[in-house]
Amino acid sequence: MKLLSKTLVPIVFFLFSSLGLSAQNEELEKQYVAPNLFESDTLIELSITTNLKELIKDTGKNSKYHQARLSYHQGDSIISMPVDLKTRGRYRKNKNICSFPPLRIKFNQASASYTLFHDQDKLKIVGHCRSNSPRFQQMVFQEYLIYKAYQILSPESFRVRLARVTYKDSANEMKPITEYVFFIEDFEKMAKRNGKIPIYNERIHQEHTMVFEMTRMAVFQFMVGNTDWGVPTLHNIKLIASTPTSRPVTIPYDFDWSSLVNAPYAVPNEKLDVDNIHQRLYRGYKRTPEELEFVFKEFRMKKDSIYSLYQNNDLLTEKEKKRVIDYFDEFYKIIDDPKQVQRFFIDNARQLKYK
Repeated sequence: MKLLSKTLVPIVFFLFSSLGLSAQNEELEKQYVAPNLFESDTLIELSITTNLKELIKDTGKNSKYHQARLSYHQGDSIISMPVDLKTRGRYRKNKNICSFPPLRIKFNQASASYTLFHDQDKLKIVGHCRSNSPRFQQMVFQEYLIYKAYQILSPESFRVRLARVTYKDSANEMKPITEYVFFIEDFEKMAKRNGKIPIYNERIHQEHTMVFEMTRMAVFQFMVGNTDWGVPTLHNIKLIASTPTSRPVTIPYDFDWSSLVNAPYAVPNEKLDVDNIHQRLYRGYKRTPEELEFVFKEFRMKKDSIYSLYQNNDLLTEKEKKRVIDYFDEFYKIIDDPKQVQRFFIDNARQLKYK
């Protein structure tokens, strides 16, 4: 009996110790807050290894996911995880337009836990169109900053995170490619962050959305010189709402055909009365001067923050900064001049047509 007691004591002690450690680990896991990819503006340095040639060639309508490995430094450690990549988009998939297509990345939830990409599923990657091209690299920065500028105006917007990626070819047939890219927040997560739900219905008329938010968005598109969007077709527009039957809020994305990005392949829709992408066109519907002034006040209030976003950016060249600030100066002159407001936003605004 004494021998049995001596044997049981360490076993019981071990069991209680194990239970205590287990409870302690569970408590630590509860206390641990995984980093959120989009809550910082710090540049991410990472590498992605995959069969580059196969990935870049796969630009058909039914492009598939390709296995890859993403790695980055976290302190003194290297975080590495399996991911999947596929080409996306339509226009920039054309090899005559872009030698490197836009990508979508899919994460393995288990492997990504407690990493920078925790709780991410699939994300769009906006990157260079042509490798080793300073102009195309500046285009990436410009589009990234348009997203950041809209965030200054409204939290009901897509968050973005800038990264510098080194693409490595697992087949050793291509040299590594290092370029800047940015990740775009997932649509459903963006809606949830704003306490809303995603709306996927097409054919919702522009005037059946939240009026102030719609007007602000249309004025913003006018400010950055972008006409490549449409609400009823959900062309470069997403919708979120409080309930399935509430008026939705319009969320813009994909600004690469804007004047600020200044892509060489961008041309205005032939149905629009503009000669080039630098010619501004307000594509919102007619509003009263009082309604417009209510929106313009917000742009004036946020002017310094928007200008600082560009002026304090070290990645834009001085030439690009000047081009943007000059274009913004023109916008603010327009909204401060009643005659030009009448011309651009009222006389030439879209109007409802009743049969």
